[in-house]
Amino acid sequence: MLKRIGAGLLLIFMCGCLKTEDTVTINPDGSGKVHIETASSLPPQINEYLSMMDQSGRMNGPMYPPVSEAEARKFFPGKDFTVSVKQQHADSGDVTTTIDVEFKDLNALLASPYGTAHQLSAQIEGGSLIVKGVTGMETAARYADMKIEQDMGMAIPNMADLQKKKGEMRAQFRITLPNAVSSGNGTNEGKTATWVVERARSKDAEDFARKLGAVSEARCPADGVKFSPVVPVRLALQSFAQLATGTTAATGPGVDTNKIAAAAKFVPYGLSITRSLDLSGGGVSRENSAQLIGAIVIPTEYAPQKWGEVKLDEVVDSKGNDLKPANQEEGRNYSMSSRFSSEGMEGSDEATNVVTDQRHVVALTFRPPDWKVNEIAKIKGTASLQYFGSAQTVVKLTNAIPAKKIVDIANGVTSLSDSGVTTLSSQALSDLGLSLTVGYCMVQSGFTEVMLNVKSKTATLSNAQVFDAEGKPWPTIFSQSQEEGGSVQIVVAGKPQPPLSLAFVASGAGVTVAVPIVLEHVAVVKK
Repeated sequence: MLKRIGAGLLLIFMCGCLKTEDTVTINPDGSGKVHIETASSLPPQINEYLSMMDQSGRMNGPMYPPVSEAEARKFFPGKDFTVSVKQQHADSGDVTTTIDVEFKDLNALLASPYGTAHQLSAQIEGGSLIVKGVTGMETAARYADMKIEQDMGMAIPNMADLQKKKGEMRAQFRITLPNAVSSGNGTNEGKTATWVVERARSKDAEDFARKLGAVSEARCPADGVKFSPVVPVRLALQSFAQLATGTTAATGPGVDTNKIAAAAKFVPYGLSITRSLDLSGGGVSRENSAQLIGAIVIPTEYAPQKWGEVKLDEVVDSKGNDLKPANQEEGRNYSMSSRFSSEGMEGSDEATNVVTDQRHVVALTFRPPDWKVNEIAKIKGTASLQYFGSAQTVVKLTNAIPAKKIVDIANGVTSLSDSGVTTLSSQALSDLGLSLTVGYCMVQSGFTEVMLNVKSKTATLSNAQVFDAEGKPWPTIFSQSQEEGGSVQIVVAGKPQPPLSLAFVASGAGVTVAVPIVLEHVAVVKK
């Protein structure tokens, strides 16, 4: 589990001394700024490791707070944000990362990973603008209290000193509104509301983490406000009992399939042909195959929420021979795969270092041509890109995972098979056509992980939230397989008291855009 968490584990070592100041400024027209200043005692080699993992695509999304330019741009992706990042290195080894962001549309900020990290919410009600959020630091605080250096398989210099600095952790969150703050639960001065949480002023680590997860709220008169907030469903802004279920009304512009189809393209990487000779006389060799490898390239702003099937429609060699597997069984014999084989590649503008596109590697496998054939005349297929519908449904499952279903690895358990398979059922899931089963739930090195198997042709999960026995939301990392169907991984920083209740956001399949894959006169290179 630890290796899959990736960037989250690295925050453990950052938290030796981690101080962050985060300010959101909202203007009357919906434009604004974000200023983040983070001081960290993260050793240089961990910074290098963080950068390496970021470039290899092994992270499950950005983790707050960002401590590199690459991470900052993941929180503020695409053309909706202007991002500037500076770093200062002190003689003590501490690194201060300053991030300045400008945006023209508050709704873009609300929908961004930054908005998700802070659970930002804005609404106009009763003549007031109401903004809510959290510090975003609860996950880091809970990571800081764990001792799992041995699980990383790497030695951290001065680890003892870093752990002693945990008491210096501090988070400051500010919201500057268009008008003077009229009420809220922060310290108000003019248009700005401020919340400060310090480890040194907290009773213990748990008290510190809970304070960091508390909801911040500020209000001001809506006079002169010219924007209409569109807020994604926020699962962690209230207790389980307070969380409302049901389907939201469709909001926002629809998917422009014509623009997506025009912008997406297939880029071939290479053709690989494997042939073998059966010297045993048994005639059972199945290692002969040909594989076209390439990537679907699409601008970041058009990236799909889910990548669907890749289908091989036609493949013919220069002599007119059909190389497509004749049936599904033969396709399996040739290891035919019409799925995305890997992901995580990105393209960027070299001048600005802004990520401009996403690339997802695909592989089409078929029968190899005859030894004497020098060319494949045509390879034709399609790749589908899936976009969720704008309407979202919140589903709540009370006490979904009882204590007996949670396996504690620390108790010497070496297999998860004894935990059994649990089917999560509710009328809401049935109405959506969703089938969810719990593959396993385990606690390891202070983390709680739930693996779900998801089946549905009409809907997909787009978010999840874990609540403890008291109904309190815990910092939850949601990651899903990009494959059709597949699985969902839910990781919680800490060990919430069971039974665990779950809340999900489900979205309809929306629309599917087909990207053509067409290659002609592909040379067969012989070695």
